[in-house]
Amino acid sequence: MSRTFLILGGMLVVTTITSRLNKAYETSLEAVFTIGGTFLFLFMVMIYADSYPLNLVMVAIFSGFIGWSLGPTIAYIGERFKFRKYLKSKAVLSKSVKKNPNPTFADKLFGANDEKKVIYYYKSEPTKTFDNMSDEFKKLKNDFDKNILPHDRYNQEWQNVVFQAMTGTTLAVIIAGTIVALFPTDFSFLGIFLWISLLALIFVEILNAFIFKSERRRVMYSYAGVVIFSLYLIYDFNALEKAIARGDNSWGTAVDIAVNLYLDIINLFLDLLEILAASD
Repeated sequence: MSRTFLILGGMLVVTTITSRLNKAYETSLEAVFTIGGTFLFLFMVMIYADSYPLNLVMVAIFSGFIGWSLGPTIAYIGERFKFRKYLKSKAVLSKSVKKNPNPTFADKLFGANDEKKVIYYYKSEPTKTFDNMSDEFKKLKNDFDKNILPHDRYNQEWQNVVFQAMTGTTLAVIIAGTIVALFPTDFSFLGIFLWISLLALIFVEILNAFIFKSERRRVMYSYAGVVIFSLYLIYDFNALEKAIARGDNSWGTAVDIAVNLYLDIINLFLDLLEILAASD
């Protein structure tokens, strides 16, 4: 237990530091390098899990890559949150309309033409609408980039949202640990269901990112992610409890469980942040 939580705490500290250092990707190559490095060192962690102290070095580098990508992700969610606040201050409202009022079955299946798009309008002029490619929208976006973001007018509100997401994540960890400690149930039966659910969630999120591009669906998937990763916390705490019960004090087991808990916490935090930011 001490090794697991020592590794987990160290990973979260490294991630916090690197996420603060990098707020945005300077180039697309940096983004590709970060993603590639994350998967590479996750693989290295699995290979050297039993090799102390090399395992700790691999874990630290892996969590550093995660933090390097986490900073831009949080900044991106925050910018969308602040832009919605800005539109609200300008009395700009939005609504969804279908691109194609009579989609075919193929359109519905592949999401090519039936997806809704967001259009905007001023509260004082509801009949005059514009989309995100219009000159009016570009004017609003330029004003936001030049006059709002540099002064960070909505920074305090965004910090409150981040704090709420951190608090929610902390409570989820405490509740999951308490459930495992108080109930003698073996939660290993959750493994196959959670694995299938996670694969399905990743698949639909990829579809939404490249095909559907729906804000509402992104939030719906975040709700599903909160459920999945909260249950994963219970599953992984249960794995830790069973390892302690059988006297397994190996570095490999400690690293494996610590990395799993770490990924549960990071993903749960991001999903909560997405939900809170979208709910305003």
